[in-house]
Amino acid sequence: MTWEQKKAQSIAYLDKYKDEISQEAYDRILYVIGTQAIEDMFTTEEGVRDMIRMEKGEITTDALIEEIKERYRKKWNMAGQQK
Repeated sequence: MTWEQKKAQSIAYLDKYKDEISQEAYDRILYVIGTQAIEDMFTTEEGVRDMIRMEKGEITTDALIEEIKERYRKKWNMAGQQK
C-alpha cells in the first residue's frame, strides 16, 4: 500500500464514525491522522475509535493509556509483566 493509500484508509476509518461526533471533534482527529501520516505512522480503526471515545469524554487520556498497555500485554502474552 502506498503512503497515500494508507493515509486514505485512516481517514476512511474516521469517516465511518463521523456521524457520532461533532465537526470540531472530527477536525481534531483528522489533524492527528495528518500529523501521524507525516511521520509515516497510520491510524488504525481501533485508534480512531479510541480518539472518538476521548473526544466524547468517555475515557481520559491516562485511562486510555492504561487500557492500551493492557491490550498489548494481552496481545504479547505479558500478563505477568510489571506496569
